[in-house]
Amino acid sequence: MTDRLSLGDFLEKELLDETCDLLSRLIQNKCVNPPGDEIKSIKTISDHLKKYGIEAKIYESNPSRGNLVAKISGSDKNHPGLIFGPSHVDVVPVTKPEEWQVDPFSGELKDNHIWGRGAFDMLFMVATQVQAFIQLKKEGFQPKGDLILFIVADEETGGKFGAKWMLDNHPEEVGLYNKEMFAVTESGGIPFAPNRMIFLHGEKGSMWTCLKFKGTPGHGSYPYGSDNAILKSSEAALKLTDYCDNKMPVDTQYIRNLIKGVGINFILRKLITNKFTLPYMLKILKKTDPQMATVMHSLTRMTISPNVIKGGSKTNIIPAEVLLNLDVRTLPGQDFEYVKFHIRRALGSLADEVEINQLLEEGFFVEGTVSPPESLFVDAMNEAVQKEFPDSKLVPMLSMGGTDARFYRMKNVEAYGFALYDPELKLGEIFSMSHGIDEKIGLKTIDLSLKVFYNLAKGFLV
Repeated sequence: MTDRLSLGDFLEKELLDETCDLLSRLIQNKCVNPPGDEIKSIKTISDHLKKYGIEAKIYESNPSRGNLVAKISGSDKNHPGLIFGPSHVDVVPVTKPEEWQVDPFSGELKDNHIWGRGAFDMLFMVATQVQAFIQLKKEGFQPKGDLILFIVADEETGGKFGAKWMLDNHPEEVGLYNKEMFAVTESGGIPFAPNRMIFLHGEKGSMWTCLKFKGTPGHGSYPYGSDNAILKSSEAALKLTDYCDNKMPVDTQYIRNLIKGVGINFILRKLITNKFTLPYMLKILKKTDPQMATVMHSLTRMTISPNVIKGGSKTNIIPAEVLLNLDVRTLPGQDFEYVKFHIRRALGSLADEVEINQLLEEGFFVEGTVSPPESLFVDAMNEAVQKEFPDSKLVPMLSMGGTDARFYRMKNVEAYGFALYDPELKLGEIFSMSHGIDEKIGLKTIDLSLKVFYNLAKGFLV
């Protein structure tokens, strides 16, 4: 049995306090992206590591945009290695600070939570991975495989100056050398069912799309029979929503992966994982558990959400052109040709009226990526969780949103969303925290994540 981080071993409270202090300072650095200015937090982490004699390398991808790498070298070049990261220090903007209970950038400790923008997404993981790395180094940990700490900028706007830039420009520094490496980043260890926690083994693609509709300009006082581009775009939005909910082809493989590890009865499992009975189950879940219905819906198909309409110049002018922007999320293996085919199919006769373009200037445009839901490394993650909760088990899930894990998967490196959350948390609570008002993270989650990263390194790298 490998060592386990516990109060008796390592003065747990002191370690937790130090982790929370680092997390608060990262929140206070206010690395809002755009513009990012992540070098502030990168230097905070570098200085923190130096206190323990750990030298980290800083890589500046742009003025004020920084990334950090530290390493504990393994003794066996043939042993698989572990990457803590890529974990990002940039955060999204706060749009309504007056609605927060605390200053969004205070990093305040209140009600056994650290509050502030980025506390949940994902500065607590940065702090716990840094502190686990430090603890291992302090012990004189001699792993067989390499352990790399990889902290990045720019995840929130696509990774151009962060993980992507590092893997393109400094691949060997972040694990892309001739050996097996595994990366752990946001987010996993999320309670899903009794004694079951989610880990993320892949993510949907993000293919933001713009539909352009043409009309005939005219005076707004003569609307009857007019060729109005707004009406076309509105009809398109309704058609797309109906198609996505009721007619989009269903793929149940990712829901099967998830349900297989959850202890539900055979009949219910069959009803949920069968593409013919799934629509009826979604209607039931929509009434009894709306959050779960949303998850199941998104896991089983490409989704299309019409979120922005741009058009018209003056109230009394019938618009000549309207743009309808779609947030399209694809399952792994679905490309832009698949997206266009189903948009045209959904629009029917309206398809002849539309121009379909990639929305490259505003969003990410990338296919979905996936790592194996079962492997020796997944077994190691399970063992790390079971040191804290012996009866628990990880179950694989696809992430609906994008993470920096995709850049490793694109290089054929397995990457997973993994941490360990307070098992008392509800799924809806967790999903509402990311980018939300009163974003915060509980001390119990910080403590558990610190332990699970430590235990994972101790178990997998020896």
